[in-house]
Amino acid sequence: MKTKLILGIISLMFSSIYAQTKEDVSKMVSEYDLDKIRTKEIEFKAKHEARKSKAVALAKINGWPLSKLNEDGSYQELMYVTSDGYPIYYSTDNVVAARSTRTNYLNTGGGLGLTLDGQGMVPRVWDGGTVRRTHSGFGGRVNTIDDPTGTTYGSHPTHVTGTILALPWNTTTALPTKGMATAATARTFSFDGDESEAISELPQGMILSNHSYGVPLISPTNGAVAPAWLVGAYTEDARAWDEITNLSTYYLPVFSAGNNGTDNNTNPIQAGYDKLIGNKVSKNVLTVASANDATINADGSLGSVTISSFSSQGPTDDRRIKPDIAGNGAGLTSTNSTSNTATTSMSGTSMSAPNVTGTLTLLQQHYRNIHGHFMRSAMLKGLACHTADDTGRPGPDVNFGWGLLNAKKAAETITGDGLTSILSEITLNQGQTYTTTVRAVGGATPLIASATWTDLPGAINDGTHGDNYNVPALVNDLDIRITRLSTTYFPWKLDALPSSNAIRTGDNNIDNVEAVKIDAPTADDYVVTITHKGNLVGGNQKFALVITGITSNIALESTSDDLTVCSNQNAVFTFNYKQTGGGTSTFSAINLPSGATASFSPTSLSANGTVTMTVSNLNAVPYGNYSIGISANNGSETETRFKSLKVFSTTVVAVNQIAPTNNYPDLPTSYIFKWAEDDNSEDYNLQISTSNTFATTFLNVTGIKSGAYAVSGLAEETTYYWRVIPSNRCATGPSSATRSFVTGKYICGANTYTATDFSNATIATTQDVTASVPIVVADNFKIGDLNVTVDITHTWIGDMIITLKGPAAIGSPEIILFDQPCAGSNSTYPNIQAILDDSGVNHSCSATAPVVSGTVKPNQSLYDLNGLNAQGTWTLHVLDVGPGDGGSINTFALNFCKVEQSLGLNDSVFNNMTVYPNPTKGLLNINLNAMVTGETIYSIYDFQGRLIASKKSSESIETLNIGNFADGLYVLTLENGKHKTVKKIVLNK
Repeated sequence: MKTKLILGIISLMFSSIYAQTKEDVSKMVSEYDLDKIRTKEIEFKAKHEARKSKAVALAKINGWPLSKLNEDGSYQELMYVTSDGYPIYYSTDNVVAARSTRTNYLNTGGGLGLTLDGQGMVPRVWDGGTVRRTHSGFGGRVNTIDDPTGTTYGSHPTHVTGTILALPWNTTTALPTKGMATAATARTFSFDGDESEAISELPQGMILSNHSYGVPLISPTNGAVAPAWLVGAYTEDARAWDEITNLSTYYLPVFSAGNNGTDNNTNPIQAGYDKLIGNKVSKNVLTVASANDATINADGSLGSVTISSFSSQGPTDDRRIKPDIAGNGAGLTSTNSTSNTATTSMSGTSMSAPNVTGTLTLLQQHYRNIHGHFMRSAMLKGLACHTADDTGRPGPDVNFGWGLLNAKKAAETITGDGLTSILSEITLNQGQTYTTTVRAVGGATPLIASATWTDLPGAINDGTHGDNYNVPALVNDLDIRITRLSTTYFPWKLDALPSSNAIRTGDNNIDNVEAVKIDAPTADDYVVTITHKGNLVGGNQKFALVITGITSNIALESTSDDLTVCSNQNAVFTFNYKQTGGGTSTFSAINLPSGATASFSPTSLSANGTVTMTVSNLNAVPYGNYSIGISANNGSETETRFKSLKVFSTTVVAVNQIAPTNNYPDLPTSYIFKWAEDDNSEDYNLQISTSNTFATTFLNVTGIKSGAYAVSGLAEETTYYWRVIPSNRCATGPSSATRSFVTGKYICGANTYTATDFSNATIATTQDVTASVPIVVADNFKIGDLNVTVDITHTWIGDMIITLKGPAAIGSPEIILFDQPCAGSNSTYPNIQAILDDSGVNHSCSATAPVVSGTVKPNQSLYDLNGLNAQGTWTLHVLDVGPGDGGSINTFALNFCKVEQSLGLNDSVFNNMTVYPNPTKGLLNINLNAMVTGETIYSIYDFQGRLIASKKSSESIETLNIGNFADGLYVLTLENGKHKTVKKIVLNK
């Protein structure tokens, strides 16, 4: 008995050639956090501008070139300077010569019966300069996004883009030109600002991009070799691309490995190896080496191939498998920028990368045609590595990576999904073990199972760890194994010595692409197991499972999406069923939620067809997320595909309010309202009114997605009421309880505190140094508003991240005041003299010092502090993220408005209290009417605010004697816990 248990992704079958639609983009983008993407785009743009502006200024001082066009067509441009003063250039990865590819098997008439030419696909290209978009080979399918009308074109970006998608318009010429995806459309950019621009493309559905550039091993300024610590290190640049790919699980960037194959690192892991720098070291990108022209057999299999001598070798310092894969980069003829019909021949990993990018574009198109949706990037990367021809040394190595890209085998793996291969996207939860049983073909057909995942960004190496720092950058460590009987087969990993063969004698705790290969399996059942070590950051990890070398007589393919339904609806899933040979398969449900029922139409099939599973009676199912499976069983084998189902109940319950608490007496006029979120609610409606019937509202906001909302503009000394109404797509829930609060009275102008301790105020000239200045607030009061005054001398304020940290007693809150302000605005941008105020303006950047001045808004709102106690130590922190300049904190002051309960305001807890007689001849009776419990403080003040009598009591009825005081007006205050009320008293003897 063979059992295949496959956790699948819901798909939609299309028989026509794919064209990317708004619906496709919407499906992908719906999984993204667009707010986080926008925030990260701004952050990366500011970082790039700060580093670039500073590098340009240092170049003028040191005589470095800002850019350089070389005779071989390669282009170099200064980007930033490392912490130890080494100038970093981006360089296009070229040498001189020609190329070839097997991607034609996927094109129309290519022999596999496919018609994949990139119709409707939109790869992106970042490169050194502007593509000649008017070239005849592009047919109007190329857009130069950041230079839409420019006419100064670059040969390198034009050649790279042509390699991806040029039309074969000149097949009769001496140098015929044909790209990989000849019907695709490209969006192209200069590589200056690539990180933030890439993030900006994510909401538009970008799934592939090409980057045929990087940091060369040899500096163009003076021929010096890059610092040894930098080469192979998981740097800030590498981490940035892991951040970007974690924001967008469908996006795979493709990077050229570089052309330093014949150069030498000053202190390599081993002589002749260890030559990758920067973004090429990222865990989640696909880094491409260059192979020479391959010999291809008549059946499309590989005859022989060698690595290009110029192709940069790995591994990374933590011994990850890099490059990931090899493409053909030797002697590629493609479009040139000198005219609209020009072609030229180039070689380099700059050519092998677009060879791969164009091919992966077609594989995504093929998968979409069959399954109705794109592969996530982990599946695409895993598929490319899994199906690559094993070239060079056995298993992965530091020259080819996993081998030479085999487009034919990858496409066949997609086509055979379920019968001869498995492609499955799976979520592994904390502590979970995933298993599936497969039957190997056996004999000369190897059994290969691989797991690939988009790993979280790791801890960077900033040069402080020395050369060849080998602590793994891996965050979530998954493990894949294959077992048969008592034998366990482990995944490949690189040996510690790059020149040695890869090993497979234990788990791989370094890579996020793991593959187990059994070279000559027995035709029998094998169990594939995926587990994890330690804690999974985030509580789970999605991974892509690819298995080849198997055989099955039955297969299921989903043709419907993941479903979200209401409990009064049915969930309907459809599947394509395939079988080879005879027999009948019956269908059943797996993992049905308790109380639900499932029906099938038809209940069995003995030939290829469609089956529908209808899940009913969901009103008996608790709301939540479920993984529901359909099984096909023919008596000897079973295949199960799981579908995701989210159920919302039509009964939405009221939420519990958290802050402010009921009858809160002195709320700031700007405050963050909070309530407990409910998994069955999708949206919340916050209402605030001065009427407890909410006849009119001060605030009525719908569509709130979280349990917190920042409110400002409340009036002082006013009683308000607030409530929250939850809802989901199925129903609107009841209102929460109506709660009241009273805004306090603001006292401003007399609560300014100025720093006096400047012992740690100097900002040193080295990178990532800090300075700080404290202020001790001795007074005990509630914050109603806060302004921060700073005067900081610094040569490059774009290097500084300036924060305000509050006292430990209130949780040490930290507010970002400035985050690398004015980065890139001026060649020099010194000094800040400003007041940070939420009611200020967005800061502008002057051409003269101080660059930032006046009253400006902070990066994060200061009213997040409102309502907290001011007492304790407040600290201004400065982090200088750049080298070569310094400064000092000169002035730091805090100006508070405190908020307190106003005279004349009554707390509703005391609503039933009576005070009599009033006027009084001396004896004053106070009856709390049992509404207030615990100790109450009674205080009498004269009208100059002087305390003249006070008493504590836990009784509900109290008598005060004020007969000894002079006739006149007095103020009685009652305080019970947080509750307070004030009464005017007349003494008339």
